[in-house]
Amino acid sequence: MAGALIFNDYNDFCRQAAKHILTILNLSLVHGKRCSMVLSGGSTPEGIYKYLAENSDGFDWKHVDFFIGDERCVPDDHIDSNYRMIKKSFLDKIEHKPSQVFTINQNLTPQEGARDYHLRIREYLENNSVFDIVLLGMGPDGHTASLFPGYPEQNELTRLAVATDIEAPLAPYHRRITMTLPALNRSNHTVLLLRGGNEKVEIMNRVLHPQIGKHPDYPVSRIQPERGRTYWYFSQ
Repeated sequence: MAGALIFNDYNDFCRQAAKHILTILNLSLVHGKRCSMVLSGGSTPEGIYKYLAENSDGFDWKHVDFFIGDERCVPDDHIDSNYRMIKKSFLDKIEHKPSQVFTINQNLTPQEGARDYHLRIREYLENNSVFDIVLLGMGPDGHTASLFPGYPEQNELTRLAVATDIEAPLAPYHRRITMTLPALNRSNHTVLLLRGGNEKVEIMNRVLHPQIGKHPDYPVSRIQPERGRTYWYFSQ
């Protein structure tokens, strides 16, 4: 399939995606003293984070700033927290400073937390222009981050982070705070990390090959990085 790398083995998927991510980070650091990385939640990237943490000897993670692409409105130690998964599988295993990790403040209301995150992202991008790499997943309905089809968050044009007005339409059923398209598309490199069955293959086909027929307005189809390209990785 043009434009996508397909893997039958999840471990191979994790290994190859992690190597690609490290290559992008190393190239980014050639052009500057620091680089930035937006981390995806969900279950798919967990193995990639573990591989990055355990197989990046010689790479200095203290030069990377980390952001969370979206989060469930739950405490940081909640089983459904994206930050909890990322911290356990990756951040706890690498050397870095707390100031490198831009998380969502769960002590605020969802609206306040989204506003706070928007302001911190805006300040960062004012000084750094774009994110060097954005990692994203995709759900069986074509959503990415917490931008769901048919919901207003996917149409946000100005704010860089917003809170969903209602609980997510897919499990886990929590309200979310998510980066919006104006933030996610401020990227030099975007890596879509997918794992699943035929429904995801069909969506990926429709997005990558629009000539096969008009596709519904999948939020993932609006991922169009300003300066770079999008890479698709898929594991059965």
